[in-house]
Amino acid sequence: MRYSFITILTISVFISTLSFAQVDERDYENESGGFGSLMISFRQLDDNLAIYSGGGGGFMIKDFRIGVFFQGLTNSFSQRDTSNISYKLGCSYGGIWLGYPILKENKFHLIADMKFSVGNSRLINTSWLQIDNGMFFGFTPSFGVEYAANEILMFCAGIEYHYSLFSEPPLYYTESSFSSPGIYLSVKLGTF
Repeated sequence: MRYSFITILTISVFISTLSFAQVDERDYENESGGFGSLMISFRQLDDNLAIYSGGGGGFMIKDFRIGVFFQGLTNSFSQRDTSNISYKLGCSYGGIWLGYPILKENKFHLIADMKFSVGNSRLINTSWLQIDNGMFFGFTPSFGVEYAANEILMFCAGIEYHYSLFSEPPLYYTESSFSSPGIYLSVKLGTF
């Protein structure tokens, strides 16, 4: 009888300890989390539509987002030189991504982002020989609207301006060809 009383008392203490040890969801409201994103940007390059796609991810401290990203030119651009050889353009860049949501408690809220990047442009001829590899530094301020579909999924659309600074001007293109305003769309998954 005594052993059954001790056993019941031990089990009761164990169960009550577990039930009181549970953490309420509100305890994590302002803690950090992580996110991943797929993104696409529509801008101009030599007066034609340029589509850049890529992704990124990072973590959050309170509401401030810190991460990395990568984007590359997905549609085809080509130039011909004086000997009528065609060169296809490749362009990619990536770097640090900073962001801050405004009025985050609403399903629709604003987001301000800044991306600092390093990238390169490449001209590749029909024999797959690369003749130009222009490195550039860039930054992209953007401002958009996010929609929180649920606790882990967000959709975002906004405007941006990508500015590129080349150490040497690229061949067959001007430096201003790679700097232009645009619009962007993104899908984000994470613990917001």
